[in-house]
Amino acid sequence: MWKIYKRAIGDLLIWRIAARERGVSKSDSLFHSTNGGCLLPGKGVWAFKTFRFSLGTLEAPVITGTERNGWTVTLNWENGIDCPKASASDQVFVGYFYDTLRRSPCLLRDIPARRGDENVTIEIPSGDQPEGTPLHLYLFFGDSELARFSPSEYTQV
Repeated sequence: MWKIYKRAIGDLLIWRIAARERGVSKSDSLFHSTNGGCLLPGKGVWAFKTFRFSLGTLEAPVITGTERNGWTVTLNWENGIDCPKASASDQVFVGYFYDTLRRSPCLLRDIPARRGDENVTIEIPSGDQPEGTPLHLYLFFGDSELARFSPSEYTQV
């Protein structure tokens, strides 16, 4: 799962930064110690709610609502306050799994929304999945330098 996950996030150093913040020597070790109980060998994620797509020291999002129309999804969240751990300018990221592809994490990263917007409407690629396939979504934020990230918050649509 670690290799597939790394391909999904590309050059984002989410787990490397989180490992350094926690004094852990290896990012893959932190990923596995955090998510290992959520994975079944050969099958992928079974406990989507407890899986963490992201980990970090920024304030975590609080999802207040979701809406889905086909492959278009709207997420709403509380902005919280503008403080060192939560800036209105934090970038929005959405990780996701199709319920039918539990070993294939995906990430939307070039989302033109910020934490202060308090909502985003995104188009999830259909991925050749049947219409209505459940989606497991993970909302998280990154600062403007992508040097800090928030823990992800889970929702299913």
